[in-house]
Amino acid sequence: MNKTNRTFTKRMTRRRKAFIAAVRGVFAETFTFLLVSTLVLFTGEPGGAQEIHNGTRPQALSIVDAYLRIAAENNPELKSIEHALQARRERIPQAGALPDPEINIGYFINPDDPDTFLGRFSVSAMQMFPWYNTRQTRQDEQSALAEEQFYLLENRRNMLFAEIQTAWFDYTALELTIEIIRENRDIVADLSSIVQIRYETARAGTADLLRIQMEDRRLKTRIENQEDRKHAIRARFNELTNRHPAAAIETPKDLPPRHPAWPETELAALVRQRNPELEALGAREKAAGHRAALARLEGLPDIGIGLEVMGRDFTSMAMMPNMNEGYVGMMSIKVPLYRSSYDAKIRQALQERHAVAQSKAQAANRLSRQTEEALVNWRQSERELRLLDEELIPRAQQALSVLREEYGAGNVGFDAVLQMHRELLDLSIERVAVLAEQNKAAVQIEYLYAAGMPSEEGTPGKNTH
Repeated sequence: MNKTNRTFTKRMTRRRKAFIAAVRGVFAETFTFLLVSTLVLFTGEPGGAQEIHNGTRPQALSIVDAYLRIAAENNPELKSIEHALQARRERIPQAGALPDPEINIGYFINPDDPDTFLGRFSVSAMQMFPWYNTRQTRQDEQSALAEEQFYLLENRRNMLFAEIQTAWFDYTALELTIEIIRENRDIVADLSSIVQIRYETARAGTADLLRIQMEDRRLKTRIENQEDRKHAIRARFNELTNRHPAAAIETPKDLPPRHPAWPETELAALVRQRNPELEALGAREKAAGHRAALARLEGLPDIGIGLEVMGRDFTSMAMMPNMNEGYVGMMSIKVPLYRSSYDAKIRQALQERHAVAQSKAQAANRLSRQTEEALVNWRQSERELRLLDEELIPRAQQALSVLREEYGAGNVGFDAVLQMHRELLDLSIERVAVLAEQNKAAVQIEYLYAAGMPSEEGTPGKNTH
């Protein structure tokens, strides 16, 4: 009887060891497969950052390009500036118009011998003409101010495009982050069942079950926080595109790496050449120059030419009975006698021109600084992305594989495996954030050199509004 019991006990021991080994193998394979497949899905292959040069835009960015076209057509602020531009342009013909002529009518009340009623009237007309080239200078001043308004519109439109793209990249990064967390939560759910099996076979303690449950709650809360952030960004994005605050936003399955469309050595000169803010200040400086010239011309005489027609009974015409009407040619000269006001106008215009020139120089320096800052941000994100793809993520995957084997052999606790799982999750989320920052840095660079709205072929193009 004792021999039979010992034989049965040995058989049960062998079966239990076989079952535990099988569970260990299933756990190891499932754990590795789920983690690695998820990480490869959301982090990509190491070194997967591909360079994009010379204005070529990734296909995934065609989504945000469509939103830029919607904003260009529907944004109320742009429409307001466009109407202001048209209003400014209407001042050009006003500035070049002649002053209205003056018509005077006289009536001789008490003639000595009135003959006819109409003969007691006198009618005169006078037209003033400003000094030569005054009207053209006024038109040139208003044209320069309209040009300034145009570049301000272009600058605001470029800024709007940058704001839309920035909000879209932030929203896309949140969407991808939420998807990563959800996938990892599914992995945690699968791990929970495996830990439960190990617990039932006395190879895992109650603390492991509690840790896996805590991890699930932590991921759930993290998803909820990210969802809340999405609402504010979506409302901002839809405000810029003039859509309903709750309208859905289309996003790609991943964010591509992105490089500036121009070589770094050419960007500073390109910004100085194409930035609309500098163009607007240049137009304002030009308007100040025309204003100074106009002040000099206004200090010169205006000449008036007129004609007077007098009836036969009008004052002295009564002494010339053989004449029916009298015609008198007239000429008037406005003498700019008080020179202090005209000289002050000239000095004012020159000071305004100097002030705009200094503002333009300061703006150029600021734009150069902003260009360098954007390039620093882009280079930093490029280094971080390379570090993640080539070093951190592969090493974390390798460490997780080692910890998995150690955990299967019972050499390490579950908390070490869970901690490495968290680190891989954070690295994958960090990669998404770095890609978003890299794209936003490229957007800032494009704004500074006025890339404008991408063309249908997917390359940045100069605004031609």
